[in-house]
Amino acid sequence: MEELKRLYQDSSHYLVGRVCLLLLGFISFPLFTRLFSVSQYGVINLVFKVVLAATVLSKLGIQNSVLRFYEERAVSRDGKSLCQYYSTLFFGPLGIALAVTMLFVIGVAVMPSTLVSSPIKRLLIFASLLIVIRSVWSILAGFLRVEGKTKIYNVFDVLIKAETIALICLLLFMWKRSVWSFFAGTIAAEGTIALFVVALLFRRHILALKAFDTRFMRVIVAFGLPLVIYELASVILDSGDRVLVQYYLGAKELGYYSAAYNLSYYIQEALGSPLNLALMPLYMKLWVTKGRAETQRFLSESFDVFLMIAVGICATVVVTSRDAIIFLASSKFQRAHELLPILVIGVMLYALHIFLTAGLLIHKKTLTMARQVVYACVLNILLNVFLIPRIGLQGAAVATLVSYGFLILLMARASFQILPIGIRFLGCASYLAAALATWLLVSQIQMKTVLFSLAARGIASMLVYTSLVCLLDRRTRALLKGLLPWPRDRRTAEEAMLAGAISPAKDLP
Repeated sequence: MEELKRLYQDSSHYLVGRVCLLLLGFISFPLFTRLFSVSQYGVINLVFKVVLAATVLSKLGIQNSVLRFYEERAVSRDGKSLCQYYSTLFFGPLGIALAVTMLFVIGVAVMPSTLVSSPIKRLLIFASLLIVIRSVWSILAGFLRVEGKTKIYNVFDVLIKAETIALICLLLFMWKRSVWSFFAGTIAAEGTIALFVVALLFRRHILALKAFDTRFMRVIVAFGLPLVIYELASVILDSGDRVLVQYYLGAKELGYYSAAYNLSYYIQEALGSPLNLALMPLYMKLWVTKGRAETQRFLSESFDVFLMIAVGICATVVVTSRDAIIFLASSKFQRAHELLPILVIGVMLYALHIFLTAGLLIHKKTLTMARQVVYACVLNILLNVFLIPRIGLQGAAVATLVSYGFLILLMARASFQILPIGIRFLGCASYLAAALATWLLVSQIQMKTVLFSLAARGIASMLVYTSLVCLLDRRTRALLKGLLPWPRDRRTAEEAMLAGAISPAKDLP
C-alpha cells in the first residue's frame, strides 16, 4: 500500500502537469492555425517530423538508461559513483547529439534542390539545433524523475510550453510573420530552460568531465541502442495509418480519422503519461532495495488499478463519443465519433505496455522490446493495406486496435517469462461487467443540447461505473479506503497492524 500511495501521489503530480500542457495545447493549436497559412503550417509539421526522427537517432535510447541505472548507483551511497552516473549520462549524450546534428546538417546541405527546396533546407539546418536541445533535455528530465522531483519536472515542462507560445507570438508580431519566427521561438524557449537546469546541476557539483566513465558509457549505449529501433518503429506504428488513409481515401477522410485519433491520444496521454513517468523510478527502486517479490506485488497491484480506471474511461468514451467530437471538433467532424471508441480501446490497450515491459527493462531485454514493436508495426501496415480499401476508416481503426492488442500479447508473453505479474481475472470480469452495465444504463440519457448531453452522460457514466465496481469487487473497496483520505479508517487499520491483528501480506488477496 505504501508504494501504491507513492505511485498515486507522483502520478497525481504528473497529471497536473499533463492537464496544464493539454490546456496550453488547446490554446496554441487554434492560435497558430490562424496566424500561419495552410502551407506554412504544413512546412512546420514537415520540419518537426524530420527533426523528430533525427532526435530519436541522436538519443540512442540513452534516456531510458537514466531511469534504469540510477538506483544501482544511488544505493551504493558513493558520491563518486553518482558523479560518474550524472557526468557520463550528460556528457556522453551531448557529444552524440552534437555529432548527429553535424551529420544531419551536412546531409541536408548536400541534398539536391530538386529533392528539397532551398528554403526548406535552410529551415531544416536552423531547426537542427532542436536535435541537441531535445536530446539533452530528455536526459535532464530523466534526472528530475529519478530524484523524485515531480513538481519541479512539471513546472519546467509547462514553462517550456508556455514560454514557447509566448516567444513565438512575440517574434511573429515584433519580427516577421514567417515559420522562422516559429522555430526561433521554439529553440529559444527550450534552450533557455535546458541551460538553466544544466547550470543547477553544475552548482550541485555532480557534473564533471573528468568523471566521465567510458566503461559505464558502453553499458548504457548497449542498453539503449535497441530502443532506437523501438522508438522509430513506435513512430511508424503511431503514424503509418494516417499516411495510408491519405493515400487510399484522401484528405477529407484523413481529417475525420485524425480528429478521432488525436482525441484518443489526449485521453490516453492524460491517464497513461503521468503513470508512465512515475512508475519506472518506483519499481526500479523496489527491485534494488526490496527484491523480486515486492516488485512483482507492486506491479500486480498497480496494473489492476490502472486496468480498472482504463475500462471505466473506455465505457465513458463509448457513451459520450458523439457529443465529445461535436463539442470539441465541431459538427463537421461528427463522422469521427464512430471511430473514437475503437481507437480509445486500442490506445488504452497500448498503455498497458508500461507494466508489461517492466521485466524486460529490468533484465535489459531491450532488443526483445524492439523486435516486438517491429512485428506489431508490420502487422499494422498489412492490416491497413488490406482493410482500408474494403471498409474505409473503420478498417484503419480496427487495424490500430488489433496491432496494439497483438503488441501487448507479445510483450506479456516475453515479460512474464522473466518477471510474471499477477492478473486478477475475476476482478477483470467485474470491471467489464460494470462497463457493460454502464453503457446500457447511461446510453438511455437523452438531452437536447450537446454540452448538456456530454456533461450528463460523462458524469453519470463515471458515477455508475465506480459504484458498480465497488459493489462487485471487494478489493476495490479496500483499495479506495487505503488511498483516499479516510482518517478514522486508516488510523484504525494502522493501530490494528501495530497490534498484530492484521497481517499486511494477507490483507489483499
